Amino acid sequence: MNLIIYVNKHYEEEQALVDLDNKSILLKGDYYHDKIGNLIEGYLSALRDFDIYNKDVTHEEIDCNHQMYNTLEFYNEEDDEWNNSFNEYSR
Repeated sequence: MNLIIYVNKHYEEEQALVDLDNKSILLKGDYYHDKIGNLIEGYLSALRDFDIYNKDVTHEEIDCNHQMYNTLEFYNEEDDEWNNSFNEYSR
């Protein structure tokens, strides 16, 4: 198990906990809807409490050029169809 927390560079409140060894997404969400920071901390705390995973988990800020960005389906305002159509209408 090799864990990392990916943070969406375009929308910092969105995060995902990923196991790099098998490329599985363990947790994903944002602060507003999911309180994702609390969920990730609880998950990591349980892993430490049961002596399953005791390594430090790094945070990596990623943008749309990162290979995991689309896999994680991170939000990018530039890809927001509604936002783009609204901006075209308001011109």
